Amino acid sequence: MFRISMTLKETVNPKILQKSLEAVIENFPFYRVRLKKGFFWYYLEHNPKLPRVERDVRYPLGRLHPRLGTRILFRVRYWQSRIAVEFCHVLTDGTGAMTFLKALVYDYLKRLGKDIGEPGDIPAEPLPDEAAEDAYNRFYKSPLPLPDKGRKAFHIKGILLRPGAIRITTGVIPMESILGEAKKRNVSLTTLLVAVYIDALQELQDMHVYKNTKKRPVAVQVPVNMRAIYPSKTLRNFSLFVIPEIDPRLGKYSFDEILQIVRETLITQTNEKAISRYLSRNVGGQRNWFVRIIPLFFKKLLMPFLYTRMGENLCSGTLSNLGLVKLPEGMAKEVEQVDFILGTNPINKVGCAVCGFGDKLVVNFSRSTQESKVERLFFTRLVKMGVHVKIDTNYSF
Repeated sequence: MFRISMTLKETVNPKILQKSLEAVIENFPFYRVRLKKGFFWYYLEHNPKLPRVERDVRYPLGRLHPRLGTRILFRVRYWQSRIAVEFCHVLTDGTGAMTFLKALVYDYLKRLGKDIGEPGDIPAEPLPDEAAEDAYNRFYKSPLPLPDKGRKAFHIKGILLRPGAIRITTGVIPMESILGEAKKRNVSLTTLLVAVYIDALQELQDMHVYKNTKKRPVAVQVPVNMRAIYPSKTLRNFSLFVIPEIDPRLGKYSFDEILQIVRETLITQTNEKAISRYLSRNVGGQRNWFVRIIPLFFKKLLMPFLYTRMGENLCSGTLSNLGLVKLPEGMAKEVEQVDFILGTNPINKVGCAVCGFGDKLVVNFSRSTQESKVERLFFTRLVKMGVHVKIDTNYSF
């Protein structure tokens, strides 16, 4: 699960928001689906039920139990002046969810009678068929050399919160300040933030609570928008990951060393040739005739192992940068802030999501543990660089 929200300058009217949702979902029929259970696979089919807006809750991103055959796999929530969408990654990624939220908020503001001008690239009518394509299968190549298996990474420990609880720590940063720091170091904004995150995790592993355990690689998973590599306009899920890492068994890394490793990894691993190996592995497994004939019951027994071994075990955390959110000028005047939040999982209990809007960069840490060491170390490093950070939380210290 992940969440994107827009905070407006006026209190949300839920009745009008519901009308907007009913209108906009007609343009996104590939999101109006339900999860069904077949003999060999799960599959998606049209859901005749209309989605309903919900009041927001203290702890976002609660498990979206599919209730096979009935449940739509996303939520639209509101609270005071905030409109949020929470999507299951089965449906889409950050690009698709942001496109949907833009269309929803644009329609809502228009129904309120706001002078927001033309929608620009915001969908205001039924989308072309390409928006619903399975781009993974379209750009799949015959079997390629498999990517490296990777090594089990360092994972954060901590006392778990009660089931369903999630703590959010938000850092609001002046865009000019953080971009200036990245420019000074001759790196991209994503590179800078990932390096700060890895450096914070390196220090955390060195702390006394981990001294009696074996040191492991510190690795951060960075989602890649595949539309920047392949010519696709799909609004379904189309993202993969690169994983910059350091190996503290070789000694402590300086920040400049981490910065160089992250920069080189993001440059060398986000081109078509490098990323195609991951695409080929993922889609190839689905196409394998032997895998296809295995009943779903047995696949369900195997998939948690593969998810852990080939996914979450390989990284210490995730940093996802949605980039700068651009809105039509009239609409932008009605929006105060945009937020992006990742869900957590039992292995990686902390996630970091980043997005920019106007003159603010918003960094949201989400976690399912009581301890807030990671975000404290992360934001402290930025402050020491001279970057001002305003902190907010959904909990009390």
